[in-house]
Amino acid sequence: MSGISTANAQAAKSTHGVPETLRYCVDPDWMPYEALREGLHSGMSSEYLTLVAQQLGIKMELVPTNSWQQTLQKLRDGDCELSPMLNRSQQRDQYLAFSQVYFYAPNVLVARKDQPFLQNFEHVGRRVLAVPGGYRLQEYLNIYYPSIETLNVASERDGLQAVADGQADLFVGSLYSINAYIQQDALADLKIAGWGGPQDELRIGVIHKYAYLLPEINQALSTVTERQHLDIQNRWNNLRIVENSNVRLAWQIGLVTLTAILLLVAWNLWIRRYNLKLAEQNRQLVKLRHELEASNKELQFLSDHDPLTKLHNRHFFNHCIDQDNRDPTQQQSSLILLDIDHFKAVNDGYGHQVGDQILQELAQILRQCVREHDLAARWGGEEFVILCHNADIEDAVALARRIADKVEETSFSRNLAISCSFGIAEVRQHEPMQHCFERADKALYEAKSLGRNRISISKGDTSDNMG
Repeated sequence: MSGISTANAQAAKSTHGVPETLRYCVDPDWMPYEALREGLHSGMSSEYLTLVAQQLGIKMELVPTNSWQQTLQKLRDGDCELSPMLNRSQQRDQYLAFSQVYFYAPNVLVARKDQPFLQNFEHVGRRVLAVPGGYRLQEYLNIYYPSIETLNVASERDGLQAVADGQADLFVGSLYSINAYIQQDALADLKIAGWGGPQDELRIGVIHKYAYLLPEINQALSTVTERQHLDIQNRWNNLRIVENSNVRLAWQIGLVTLTAILLLVAWNLWIRRYNLKLAEQNRQLVKLRHELEASNKELQFLSDHDPLTKLHNRHFFNHCIDQDNRDPTQQQSSLILLDIDHFKAVNDGYGHQVGDQILQELAQILRQCVREHDLAARWGGEEFVILCHNADIEDAVALARRIADKVEETSFSRNLAISCSFGIAEVRQHEPMQHCFERADKALYEAKSLGRNRISISKGDTSDNMG
């Protein structure tokens, strides 16, 4: 609310009268909310401003600007007298008075697709966050998150491009405009990575000289029907908007109620309407939460698994062995390295698509042969690794033989006959896993040098090498 009493507003109106024309400025590049296109005011705010101007009987004269910072400066200087769609802030209160909120929108964090989901500002850490200069979010970050390193950009579009180009790790801005820019500029490598602080609560702002117009502006905004709100929003963006309750409208209905009976009826109707909208909001929020949880599960799976074979990836395997604090009393474990013999010839002769199919088919064999508590992962290329828990060298050899027999029985893509070489090492007590891995790798190299399609065991575990 503007903070100006009705009596003061009426006195100011009597003194100054209603102006015939108001000069206004907009953000020249903030679609779908507002923008300048070929010198004309475009976006959702253009339609809301038209509705308000018709109710007030005032002509609105556009003053073009080149940036949002220039728009704010013209408002401070009085060269513009109104801006149709902006957030209220402590700094802006110094030179603007504000209408009631008439549009709500969430802010989100955007990152490249290889970055994790961060949830909110608390998890930004040392990442560089791009923020449009002059936006309310910049003021919010300075007050509540001064430790976050920010990169000042001219517009939301520039902020998204800064993330795409690697100049910044994250960008924060409005969900609806971000959605529009990502589609328009084909920024397919970007994704929503979390919530971005307070939601936008968009209002009409006027310079203090015309603050007396706010009661009439609020009245005009309250006459905008739900159908008109939805039509405007659907015309300018393809995201479904969660409506917010119009508390001002209910207050005005209560004011004009002449009797206690009419007041009670109006109040009950408003409560019913509010509860229906609140239930819809809750449904939307639950849906969004489920979508975020599903996205988190998918992101977790993708971060831990190889996208081609769906086995665990090298990153996950390293993470597991880094946390392997072995108890000296526990049973022994063994490590198996294997790769496909002459796999380069397959790729060269039949193409990488056939090669990928063979990798997927071998991964399926590994899933069938390993035990539930074993860890199988794709190490890279045609090489795989299996950590056999509670298994001595004989158990590991038996598993390698099962895999080799299954590979020999399988008809792979294009009816190709495939074989594998195996290197096995038993994990010794107090031995770093990296040392065991190196011994298994040497055994694998020995199996290849002896003609491939065989199982070789690390020296020191046994002296046998088996075809």
